[in-house]
Amino acid sequence: MIKCPKCETDNLLNAIFCRGCGEKLDLSELKPDSFREKKMTKSQKIMKVVNQVLSAVIALLLITLIVGIFFPVEHLSGNSPSEEAAKNFEEAQNFGEQAGRRRGRRPPRDKEDNAPSSKSFTFNSQDSTALLNQSLHLPITGGDNKLTSENLSVSFAGDGCATLVLTCKLMGKLPMHNTVVVKPTVNNGALAMNVQKTKIGFVPVPPQLNERITQKFINLSSASTALDKIKSKLSEVKISEGSLTITVSKK
Repeated sequence: MIKCPKCETDNLLNAIFCRGCGEKLDLSELKPDSFREKKMTKSQKIMKVVNQVLSAVIALLLITLIVGIFFPVEHLSGNSPSEEAAKNFEEAQNFGEQAGRRRGRRPPRDKEDNAPSSKSFTFNSQDSTALLNQSLHLPITGGDNKLTSENLSVSFAGDGCATLVLTCKLMGKLPMHNTVVVKPTVNNGALAMNVQKTKIGFVPVPPQLNERITQKFINLSSASTALDKIKSKLSEVKISEGSLTITVSKK
């Protein structure tokens, strides 16, 4: 190989013009050093190794991130709720609305006065998951969305937190799991979810991006009339290991 003295591009021995800069190669002007491969200095060798290591690390991080985002997450499926849970869920929605009032007739005053002002209902994780999926009409099929919602799982822990796992499918095929851990509280009739952490797959989401993930859950729940009715009457929320207890009050 011949190195061009102008741009140091490698050229074949029988080359007439440099393939790098296009200048004519005059063999008479080329020194013997031009035919030899230049040795790398110590600093150049170090930089080459550093670049190779950095490239390998970046490639590994990208692979880990992609695998982590699509990594399966343990969650419950939205099967049918128990008969008792379905009955309690409906009663919680309609609490404080007397049958006569719902038909347009005011019930007798004594019956209305004797009715309790609040009532509590307890649901386990499996029933809660099934009721959520029913009230949110999951899975959502059709449309032009590239990311479709398939299942919403909820489980309850002894520390008062609930773990919500929204399973979506990218392009209708590739499953993704968005996880939000919340600690719900009720103050003056207003429900606050108090996000503790969020993840996509097993990759933690920085606090600055929490809102983007939680917005998916907010948009989904806002489409449920049943959940809105319960939230409007909610006065207390208690979470224990494996169960949720809600208290609804008359308005």
